[in-house]
Amino acid sequence: MEWGQLEKVVAADTAAMAEMGALLSLGMPGYWSEGMLRSDVAQQAGHYCLARAVDSGEALGFAGFQLVLDEAHLAMLVVHPECRRRGVGTALLHGLLRWAREVGARRMTLEVRASNAAAISLYCRFGFETLGRRERYYGEEDALVMWTPRIDTPHFTTLLGQVALPWPFA
Repeated sequence: MEWGQLEKVVAADTAAMAEMGALLSLGMPGYWSEGMLRSDVAQQAGHYCLARAVDSGEALGFAGFQLVLDEAHLAMLVVHPECRRRGVGTALLHGLLRWAREVGARRMTLEVRASNAAAISLYCRFGFETLGRRERYYGEEDALVMWTPRIDTPHFTTLLGQVALPWPFA
C-alpha cells in the first residue's frame, strides 16, 4: 500500500463521515457513535482530517481537535487496526499540530488511557508531557492529561521538523 495524504473533513461530506464512522467502530468500538462524531465535526471549533492511501483511496485513520480560544483539545485520533505502528498516527498528529498552529492555538492537550503505552509514546515524541490524571475517566480506567509546550514557537517548529514522517501529506 502506498501511503497517502491528509484531507480536511467537514460534516457535510457524508462519504468521509461514513468512512470515519466505520473507522471509529473498528478502532474505538463502543465509545463514540457516528452521530456524536458528526456533531463534533460540525462544530465551528471542530477541525478534523482523514488519512487516505494514495493507491486505493482507502481511509486509514482520522483525527480531530476542538479549538477553544488558544488551546487545541485533541478529541480523537483513530487508526485502522491493520494500519497501526506504520506511521499513520504520527502523520495525523503532525498534521493536526501544524493545523492547530495555523488557526491560532498556542498549546494542545488531550486525555489518554493510562495503559495505552503506544499512544503515550507517540504523544511524547511530539513533546506532550503528563500534567494530570483523571480518575476513572474511561470507566474503570484512569486517563492521563497531557499537554504540549507552546506550539507557536520556533523551538516547536524545530521539534516538528525532527519527527520523521513515513508518507507525504499536504
